[in-house]
Amino acid sequence: MKKVILAILLIILVTAAIIFGVNHFTSDSETSTSTISSTASSSPSVSASSSPAQNSDSKSTKSTSDKDSKDSNSDSKDKTPGGEAEISIGKASGATGSTVTIPVKLNNLPKKGIGSFNFNIKYDTDALEVVEVKPGEIFGSNNSNFDYTVIDATGLVSFLYTSSNSGKDTVTKSGVITNITFKIKDNAKKGTIKISKGTAGAFGDTELKKINPVFTDGEITVK
Repeated sequence: MKKVILAILLIILVTAAIIFGVNHFTSDSETSTSTISSTASSSPSVSASSSPAQNSDSKSTKSTSDKDSKDSNSDSKDKTPGGEAEISIGKASGATGSTVTIPVKLNNLPKKGIGSFNFNIKYDTDALEVVEVKPGEIFGSNNSNFDYTVIDATGLVSFLYTSSNSGKDTVTKSGVITNITFKIKDNAKKGTIKISKGTAGAFGDTELKKINPVFTDGEITVK
């Protein structure tokens, strides 16, 4: 009888030990899991706290990039080495079948003058026909280095000028470069016909430094 009782007590003790061990392991496992979860949840906070610094670096980089871009734009707007020349195309009006003359004027030029140029004047071939081109007053009596070509198929008058090696005939004053006489065709519609700079052109001084030409368009009004 005593052996039976001892066996029962032994079974109870073993069972209690097993239950205690399982509960202790579960508690440790839950604690470990809670620690890992706490660490993981705190990681975004660290990333978030570093975000302002990253944003600051990004803004700094952007600011530097914007400054470089502005400096580049500023450099591109610098004056050309030879300066600037202002050219205006005149205005006129007339009836169909009549002729009108449009002056092309040099209103402003660099101090060193203009040693050479080439440019085009564009017109509407459906409404206008070039009948005469004459050199202007800025060349004086020495206009042998001034030349032009009328390209009626594309509606262009092309001009070319190159000063002599001595530079004595360099253009040094404002005035009329050329006078272009147009005939207004019989079938031209009433209204305004634009006379403008063509697609090509270059100006330079006697030292071959580039001059920036600024054109103002002209017009012919058909009455």
